[in-house]
Amino acid sequence: MRGKIGTILILSLLVLAVASCGCAENKGQQAVPNSSAELQGSGTVQITDMLGRQLTVTEEISSVVATSPPSTILVYMLAPEKLAGWNFKNNFTRPFMDENYSGLPVIGGWFGTQTGNYETIITMHPDIVIEGYTTDGEINEAIERRQESFGSIPVVAIDDSITFVTQSDPTIKYVGKLLGCEDQAEKLIEFRSSILNEINSTVKNIPEDEKVHVYYAEGPKGLMTDPSGSQHSQVIDICGGINVADCQLTPGNGMTQVSIEQVMDWNPEVIITSNPQFYSTVYSDSLWASVDAVQNKRVYLAPQNPFCWIDRPQGPHLIIGTVWTAKMLYPDLFTDMDLPQLTREFYSEFFHYDLTDEELNAILSPAAEA
Repeated sequence: MRGKIGTILILSLLVLAVASCGCAENKGQQAVPNSSAELQGSGTVQITDMLGRQLTVTEEISSVVATSPPSTILVYMLAPEKLAGWNFKNNFTRPFMDENYSGLPVIGGWFGTQTGNYETIITMHPDIVIEGYTTDGEINEAIERRQESFGSIPVVAIDDSITFVTQSDPTIKYVGKLLGCEDQAEKLIEFRSSILNEINSTVKNIPEDEKVHVYYAEGPKGLMTDPSGSQHSQVIDICGGINVADCQLTPGNGMTQVSIEQVMDWNPEVIITSNPQFYSTVYSDSLWASVDAVQNKRVYLAPQNPFCWIDRPQGPHLIIGTVWTAKMLYPDLFTDMDLPQLTREFYSEFFHYDLTDEELNAILSPAAEA
């Protein structure tokens, strides 16, 4: 029953909370079944979040605020009518999103260097606040501090893993049950599994000396990057590329500064970027002229709307970005992977927007910005 959390879901939520990365068990929490009989008829039920915390929430959840982009985008993909606001402005003046969703207020949140405003969110009176956690440590204390600041609004902790592309099934299932949209959650899991299985089965057979050497160009000059193992360059690792960036991994926001001399020394065969400004100048910039990827016209700008497909924001939407990345790196190996058709399907099912042919072309051929 969409929008309602019935008593029958309680034990299921508990099992998922314990199963997800062993969070409850690993952090010394014991997730105990809740007795909700006393709450029947009161309009509330008890649940257990993914950290094993027991919460009383309204039975009919119709308004949700999430405090970071991955969780916000997941709510949008699963139950857009329940989303109360965005963490970031992004490019919502552009098409490819229904105005009912693009017009939602920007409420901020806690991610990167951003610090949210409790009062702004509290005045919106959401039924729950979803708080993602990504690292070990004093997670419970941090969540409890957030709960204290939000007062009577339940803060539901979910595993907001930075490797959302490859390790997200428990979270997707949990949020699907929480918001009463299990079927939509299963669709996303099936789509994701199908894509990853096809990519994995192909790239595992590529000899190491035949793998494509890739540079991820960030910033307007392309001279910031993230090495292998970073959350920000994960699509390269997933798709079997060799990330050439031999530099330190900058925790958190990433974007390690490098020099053009380093890039020339690495001499990547392919450059992918999420920055339209860099893309608009790279072919005319003499500094980049000797790089193989530039000489061979293999610099690719990732699709941008309604969210960048490969990085910033992180989130479950990056799964469609792995399709794009695989096609850019190994076009001859992924001829059976129909990017236009998969894009149409993904936008219709998970971005809740049916693309015209013109819009599809605009997404897959994003314009550079001077």
